[in-house]
Amino acid sequence: MRPAILCIALLVAFHQPAVAAAAKSITCSYANAQQLTFDVPKKLGGLPSIEFDYPAKVTLFSFRDDNLLLVAMDEASKSRMRIVISAQRGKGKTSYDGQILTDSGGNEIMLDNGPVSCKASG
Repeated sequence: MRPAILCIALLVAFHQPAVAAAAKSITCSYANAQQLTFDVPKKLGGLPSIEFDYPAKVTLFSFRDDNLLLVAMDEASKSRMRIVISAQRGKGKTSYDGQILTDSGGNEIMLDNGPVSCKASG
């Protein structure tokens, strides 16, 4: 009985990361038909590169267990957050839906907060 429970637990544990690992890129759509597309890192713990209105570097990325989290900071001012995406995949859905916060201001902070829908492809 215990080996069967262990096998089932291992299958469940490895199923979601395998789905996430199979994705090669993610496209997130948000306000005013804007899109952010980035490649999923090949290694667990890797950080994707992104193209945004201002040079930004991803400092936190997680794409596991039906959750997507991305945080990117300004390259020049490392304490200034440029993008935060927090999205979850619902049962039976192919998209990850949640919230996005962007700062697309130059010298002034200009925050936009709203819904985001992300799709993994690959």
